[in-house]
Amino acid sequence: MRFRFIRCSSALLLCTALSACSVIDIKDNVVGNPEAASDTYAKNKNSHGVVLLDVNWGRVWGCAKYENAQLVTFAFDRMPLKRSNAEPAEFIVTTPGRLSAKQAFESYAYQVPPGEYALSHFKIKVAQSASNVGYFVAGQNDLLKDGKPYAGSFRVGAGETVYIGNFSLDCYKQPTLWRYYTEGKSNFKSHIAQYANKYPFLDLGNVTYRLFDTQVIGRTYELK
Repeated sequence: MRFRFIRCSSALLLCTALSACSVIDIKDNVVGNPEAASDTYAKNKNSHGVVLLDVNWGRVWGCAKYENAQLVTFAFDRMPLKRSNAEPAEFIVTTPGRLSAKQAFESYAYQVPPGEYALSHFKIKVAQSASNVGYFVAGQNDLLKDGKPYAGSFRVGAGETVYIGNFSLDCYKQPTLWRYYTEGKSNFKSHIAQYANKYPFLDLGNVTYRLFDTQVIGRTYELK
């Protein structure tokens, strides 16, 4: 499978612009949403949507000016925003384990209520050395502006299955979350086969290619 890795050369580098993207000491205690399961999928198939995405949780050595960096978690909230920054986000994707993370994209499927979901949080572990470790953190105040998605959003309807992209760390100038994508119809067909192998109970006969829409942490692409 082929992924396109395009770095942004403009001022859209999120952590360079956000005041909250500073190194702070916090614990890795975020609990992610459960992945799609056969029993709940059958029960909620018509009322909920299915979101497909890939994530690379692997540690990156020599990331920008840091010895290493690693994506820890990212999350979304439904619009209009009803949760405060202090509350857990509605849709959380988190690493299964930083030490065991593979340097490869892994496929995930989640069943969520329909709606528009804005990126509302992400956290990246950074290290200057083994003893000097912290995190880049961005929250609602940084990723949403005037109640509207600033970093980007995706939408999913009831009974719909959408592919929103491949998420990973980017190290151009500063560690940041970045949305990549599977390129080309042939590669996308192979990608869907990977989801089907991991989640055989999902109906993947009509998957919509609808990338997480952003002008900040990814480039626009249309499947051709």
